[in-house]
Amino acid sequence: PQEQCLTFDRVLGSDAAQEAEQELLARVQPTLGLVAQGYSVTLLLRGREAETPRLVPQLLQMLFEEALPPRGPDPVLTTLSLVQLSPCGKTRDLLSSGTENVSVLDVSPLGLVVENASEVEVSDSSVASGLYLQATGDEGRDCPLLQVLAGKVTGEEVEGSLPWIVSRLLEGNNYSGLLLRLDPQGGSPSLLWAALLGAEGRRMQVKQVRPTLWDAVEEARARRAGLKSLRSGLLGDNLTDNGLSQLGRALRELQVVKALSRRPGSQMLKRVKAEAVRLPELQVGLLIPPLRSPMDVCLPPLFTGITASLGLGLHQNHPLRDSEEQAWQVPDVALQFFLAQARRKRLHEQHQIWIQEELKHLEEEEVVAGDQVKALVVGKEASKERQRWPREQTMLRLRLEALQAEQDTAEQDLAALYDLHVQAARAQTCHMLQVFRAWRRLWEEQAMTTEHHHRSLLAGVLQDNINVAAQNQELQAQNQQLRQGVD
Repeated sequence: PQEQCLTFDRVLGSDAAQEAEQELLARVQPTLGLVAQGYSVTLLLRGREAETPRLVPQLLQMLFEEALPPRGPDPVLTTLSLVQLSPCGKTRDLLSSGTENVSVLDVSPLGLVVENASEVEVSDSSVASGLYLQATGDEGRDCPLLQVLAGKVTGEEVEGSLPWIVSRLLEGNNYSGLLLRLDPQGGSPSLLWAALLGAEGRRMQVKQVRPTLWDAVEEARARRAGLKSLRSGLLGDNLTDNGLSQLGRALRELQVVKALSRRPGSQMLKRVKAEAVRLPELQVGLLIPPLRSPMDVCLPPLFTGITASLGLGLHQNHPLRDSEEQAWQVPDVALQFFLAQARRKRLHEQHQIWIQEELKHLEEEEVVAGDQVKALVVGKEASKERQRWPREQTMLRLRLEALQAEQDTAEQDLAALYDLHVQAARAQTCHMLQVFRAWRRLWEEQAMTTEHHHRSLLAGVLQDNINVAAQNQELQAQNQQLRQGVD
């Protein structure tokens, strides 16, 4: 069989687990900061089931530090929802005792949505962490991420179950990234190897992620029309369980869309979900406990999921902390192009509506003026001509103003896209330099190892030559003594 290999960027000692966690938090920090700009960020971790969740409180604290806007005169409402997902498909609301009827739906175009989840107002990260630790307790945190990566759950993914959710997060219209903490002694070696091969395959996969534009009012209206057709179909003689289930599912999705449309800040014309057109190369992070030698393997993680709103515009930059983090966050030029295109299209539609309204107003004024001169027969054609020229002049002026505004917007978008292209090129150059330095460092280490090995071999050969020469001298002396004895 063909040999398959996995490549790791670097190796850490067993005492570097905290260093690896801090490196993870440092890389997550700028991504969590995108929440304040309207993005939705999901981080998928897989660790030891029995250990205390230390990372979650730290992530919550960092989320409050990065995501919340600076304190101003307007109050800020922060809420927290905690939902426990199980591989069998049961979902429990941890903030509402005895509630196990919540479910996860894949609602187009919103994606994964938790239905009827409770929300609790929290003031800071300590309150949120306390609620999380109190709600989770000592319950198991077994995640089927390895089974999904290894392809062991094909055909067993029930909608709303944890394997189904993990598959959607990895394969859906979003960023995908992994941080695996594995214990080879506590699991099946074949499963671990299959999961690593699956992660390596996803790392080389090119994934197309495109924005989804939607209007909450139009979406609700379209779903109501779909409900009418479903009801009409059920009024006939062909009443089936499949039709009833479709009607129930459509009603649930309509309730979700209506609930989201009533939230504060959802009155914007459009919202955009899942940005970026091409994913960077997927990197698999491993944190493996020591076996025979005290060594841990760690790779930099990536992050999962991003949602943006069209109102953000092109000119808001990501909260990058330094040049190294900037190298890891390549601007999503294609997404920003789609956003700018949608914004210009909407601006053009608004201008057309505005021009039509102005023309309608002018026509009404012409009708009134025509009634006033209706009794005059002489000069009637000249009056019509005089009325027609101001209308055409006004129409041309409105069109010129609209074209000028659209041109200004296009120039601004072009300048912003140019800046993003420059930033992306610099980030790609920095990434290539990092790869080159890593390969050069690896080559230097291999060269030093090879040189040390050759020097050891050469020293051994020289020592053997010295020993052989000494033995030859001893033999020559013995032969000389024997010859003298014979004489």
